[in-house]
Amino acid sequence: MASVSYHETLTILIASVMAVCVAAAQQECSNLNSVEDFCNATSFPDLCYDSLVPKNGSSIRTQPPQEIYNQSAELALSEVSKVLLEFAVNGTLEQLIVARTSDNRLALRAMESCRVLFSLALDNIHTCLSSSDVTTPENRASLRTWMGAAEADLQTCQDGFDGLSYEIRDLVTETQKNSTEYVINSIDIICAIDRCANSTMDGNKNLSIKGRKLLQAARPKTVNSDVVMAKGGSGN
Repeated sequence: MASVSYHETLTILIASVMAVCVAAAQQECSNLNSVEDFCNATSFPDLCYDSLVPKNGSSIRTQPPQEIYNQSAELALSEVSKVLLEFAVNGTLEQLIVARTSDNRLALRAMESCRVLFSLALDNIHTCLSSSDVTTPENRASLRTWMGAAEADLQTCQDGFDGLSYEIRDLVTETQKNSTEYVINSIDIICAIDRCANSTMDGNKNLSIKGRKLLQAARPKTVNSDVVMAKGGSGN
């Protein structure tokens, strides 16, 4: 029976380890191939599905993660712009709130704060869209931060109504519902992209660690390259 040299053994072993580790890393990302897959990774998948699929024509169409993220951020921008209009001075919402409370000053102050906060949220989302490259960990972290700040702005608006009735607070929450959910979905999408990218990087990192351990375990104490000792120590 032909003997296999040490170098040939190493080649086979390394190839096997690479195949296993790369497959494990790719498996983390294998379920993020279509618009529907990304929507399933969000907090509000139905909202995501109903808004992104019409843009792409098919739920199973493969889309680059960059494009899907950009679309989610554009939708968030649009919805926050709409809610800013809803909170307009002397608008329908403001009139409803003033009519339902005896503390008009608190209500009007909360409304004004919301207008400022929505403007800040729009600035943060604009920053996301102008710096939306998802290919590097640093950029993905920045996108999460900016979109997270937009979500915090929306939540802070709601908090400003805490001293008013449940009826008014529910009205404000319902008015902000879509904008808040679109922003959260956009955060979820960039997080899904980041997890996928990190799992691939971790898989490649683990490859060298596992490979070294296996090679160390397989390495004979004394190696003469391309020579396998036969019985009797002849070397033939």
